[in-house]
Amino acid sequence: MEPIVSAEQIEQFRQKGATVLRGVFSEHWIKTVDAGITKNLEKPSRPNAFVDGESRGFFQDSNNWRCIEEFRDFALNSPAKIIAGELMCASKINFLHDHVLVKKAGVEKRTPWHQDQPYSPVDGRDFCTMWLPTGAVSAETALEFVAESHASGKWYRPQRFTTGSLREGDDQRWEILPDVEADRDRYEILRWAMKPGDVVVFHGLTLHGAAGNSDTADRRVLSTRWTGDDARFQRRPGEMSPPPPANGAPRDGDPLDCEAFPVVWRRNAQHAR
Repeated sequence: MEPIVSAEQIEQFRQKGATVLRGVFSEHWIKTVDAGITKNLEKPSRPNAFVDGESRGFFQDSNNWRCIEEFRDFALNSPAKIIAGELMCASKINFLHDHVLVKKAGVEKRTPWHQDQPYSPVDGRDFCTMWLPTGAVSAETALEFVAESHASGKWYRPQRFTTGSLREGDDQRWEILPDVEADRDRYEILRWAMKPGDVVVFHGLTLHGAAGNSDTADRRVLSTRWTGDDARFQRRPGEMSPPPPANGAPRDGDPLDCEAFPVVWRRNAQHAR
């Protein structure tokens, strides 16, 4: 079977830390994901799912793939796992978790600049996030990336989306985030307008953020995270997303392979993929 990901996209992912794939998800998968997002909005897994509180314009929730069948179907059966495997040139892929982000039309609140991996119980370089909107997204409201920021090897302390404050308990050896927004001209910033079926994929240490939603439609996104060959489980002193399972979690330094972080793809089983 022909690969989904081109050599140019693999190189851009490696060098820049982010790339865009056009039209790789069918209408079926977009409808499936959108139905799952609707279910998540109707029944969040936590009380503080709306980042902006009573305004209820910016929603995020995560780790619901076991209870929302559409997300489970996407993780296990969509082309996403193959894309992750091809981009990271991996021999196997583990599914880490899902993360829904909905920003209503007209909401001005930014998604602050951050990295994904410091929030997670994962060490290693083989870590990617896929950002899949179910509708069209203009360049002005699309997710943005600081090119090559993943290559510095720096881990930045997570900040709360609600206030921008540092979280208690995170590793104090990690650095404080630079104020990217105050000095944008200093950086090469990548962003892409997107249509349904497009997806952006980026490394777990790539700095990224997004402006408010100036589009006329709500921005509904399923973000999913995937790990490859060198990923290892590592408990953090601070809050982790996803949280380690109560039972059956790997030991620190072990591969993630377990029921909570299942192996969903193997290269040998897929021949050329």
